[in-house]
Amino acid sequence: MFFVRQIDGLNVRDFASSWRDGLAFNALIHSIRPDIVDLRRVTRMDVRERLEHAFTIAEQYLGIPRLIDAEGLL
Repeated sequence: MFFVRQIDGLNVRDFASSWRDGLAFNALIHSIRPDIVDLRRVTRMDVRERLEHAFTIAEQYLGIPRLIDAEGLL
């Protein structure tokens, strides 16, 4: 079973708008590798920074290629 720790402001309801602010992406990465994502720091970032952070971390540490960028979600 997959578990994501509750974060203020995070409410994933769908596969579209729920992911646009970057919180869900970072929370997903944190659930896999909590050592590479500081959720307290992430919640203080603006939307573009959160998205870039998630995509960069996923690529560097998890080997997930960047298929979209922040601009594609904003």
